[in-house]
Amino acid sequence: MSKEKPLFEKILIANRGEISLRINRSLKLMNIKSVAVYSEADTNSLHVKKADEAYFIGSSPASQSYLNIQNIINAVRASGAEAVHPGYGLLSENAHFVTKLEKEGIKFIGPSSKAIKLMGDKIEAKKIAIAAGVNTVPGYMGTITDLKQATNIAEEIGFPVIVKAASGGGGRGMRVVKNISEMKSAIESARLEAESCFNDDRVFIEKLIGKPRHIEIQILADKFGNVVCLGERECSIQRYHQKVIEEAPSKFIDEETRQEMYRQCVALAKNVGYFSAGTVEFIVDEKRNFYFLEMNTRIQVEHCVTELVTGIDIVAEMIKIAAGHRLEFRQEDIKLDGWAIECRICAEDPHRGFLPSSGRIVEYQEPPKNKNIRVDSGIGPGSDVPMFYDAMVAKLCVHDSTRDLAIAQMSAALGSFVIRGVAHNISFLEAIISHERFQKADINTNFILEEYPDGFIGANLTSEITENFLASVIYIYIAEQKRASNISGQINSQINRLATRWIVSIDDINFPVLIKEVEGGLNIRSGSNRIYIRTNWQIGSKLLSCYVNGRFLNVKIEHKSASYVLTHAGVSVKASVRSNRIAELEYIMPSGGVLAEEELKVTSPLTGLIVAIKVREGDIIKQGDELVILTAMKMENTIVSQFAGKIAKISVKEEEQVVTGQTLIELES
Repeated sequence: MSKEKPLFEKILIANRGEISLRINRSLKLMNIKSVAVYSEADTNSLHVKKADEAYFIGSSPASQSYLNIQNIINAVRASGAEAVHPGYGLLSENAHFVTKLEKEGIKFIGPSSKAIKLMGDKIEAKKIAIAAGVNTVPGYMGTITDLKQATNIAEEIGFPVIVKAASGGGGRGMRVVKNISEMKSAIESARLEAESCFNDDRVFIEKLIGKPRHIEIQILADKFGNVVCLGERECSIQRYHQKVIEEAPSKFIDEETRQEMYRQCVALAKNVGYFSAGTVEFIVDEKRNFYFLEMNTRIQVEHCVTELVTGIDIVAEMIKIAAGHRLEFRQEDIKLDGWAIECRICAEDPHRGFLPSSGRIVEYQEPPKNKNIRVDSGIGPGSDVPMFYDAMVAKLCVHDSTRDLAIAQMSAALGSFVIRGVAHNISFLEAIISHERFQKADINTNFILEEYPDGFIGANLTSEITENFLASVIYIYIAEQKRASNISGQINSQINRLATRWIVSIDDINFPVLIKEVEGGLNIRSGSNRIYIRTNWQIGSKLLSCYVNGRFLNVKIEHKSASYVLTHAGVSVKASVRSNRIAELEYIMPSGGVLAEEELKVTSPLTGLIVAIKVREGDIIKQGDELVILTAMKMENTIVSQFAGKIAKISVKEEEQVVTGQTLIELES
């Protein structure tokens, strides 16, 4: 047996945030020194603090730092690193970057520049897939040059179709077209986004598969022609082609389909001489017919779920392959153990159209650690979430023996994940995880659009969830009032005697309750319902972990003057507790004054860059008309008018940086 080549002594991680920390974790286990790079905005980031060395590479915008090839190569030279791991996004699929590294004698921990270039061009990749005997979606194998050509192609293969960027990825540069009238704007929009994201405005057209699932196969391939598939991932929960929740394996894929997908993935990898980690993505219809979508020539965001069900460290394998090692396992050695689910935690506000949110994390509490929970995070208390990069800040992963148990694990973990200081999507993730269709695995890539067609305003407030809130708020209130009485030395007669009758208000609906204090909790009666809460909650904690009627749950707590905002199972409510007498007095008190007329000012809902102003001073507009387009965290956001009126004043210019709350436009009614 030949002696294995030595691994690297020092590796530079050409990325940021959670994936930089994730790669660093494997490097430490392999006794390899880590080198971080950082922009001005990331000066105090966790990925910088955790690395053995760190080098400044430029200003905050990614184009001036993380996408600046020369600055990264300079950091490699200064650090003496022998290799570069790109993570995902940024330069991870940039063939020119790999070529530059090769010329510098620096190892790239990933595939060859040739493989990246071939598979990065979606048109060429599809031709290669066909040559390798891989199933492909019907469509046109070339670049769309004009509207007439696009219309003819669409009519030939049949509507609906999808316009896609030739160099696309991550859902960028994709537009669904249902009829001829939508074609012109779809092509223009897809080209504009493709040019902005990939510096390549070429687009092509494919048939849109109805109610598809997005299934992908993780592969590992060494430089000796050995290719192994590590099972599939179900990535069908998406919002505008951006993955939200992933799981491994897929409930939908049977063994026969899995093995045929494996066969085609191996054929594709061998056809392009692929090595390193890679992912082959498929669209799968309702009859399990699967069609090649694209190949991602990098590590995926969702690689964690595959690691949890296979026990294989994909990052470590990438490093070994780059160092010239053979794979130490064969296909028959790969066993899928149990079920894993990943939720992407993003700094975005689901109640405001998923607008990105930036700012400082003032409170951060991960779920209690156990062998079934994994958190890959790039933030902590005091961390800044910059406006310049992707909105994802952490990934919450769970693993258990069955899908049902994994779902229960995820529900509890999301309920105990506390982030304050920026808006986030945890309540949205809770709502999906607890949704009946998700729990039955009745999903497709249109799930979010089908279930939340008007956006997310919160999960349904069921009778069970209402009881959970009712029990939680009465327990919290009684505990806090008793503590306040003890501290002040004053006797609150109601609390001291532990009054039994109270009025609990949940979103302005009143529930008269009777309570009885018992060891470790309360017995509560509300109408004909009997509710039991048991907990060892400590006053001051923003998380109430308790059992309500024997079922474990977590409730997040925010104090709002004389009331609380409670969040549980994807629902947030305003809750308060009053004595019967106070409730009676409130009922007969006069209401407050009339609100002043709202100023007709359009303000920025987030910090970002103005890329387009769609109106001029003096224009007459209708409610819903587009006013301004701004970008933040790599997302384009359109601001529309909430009123009909006339544009009185435009206070900003295109290419101007604005902050949350800044006045953009003033209207006349």
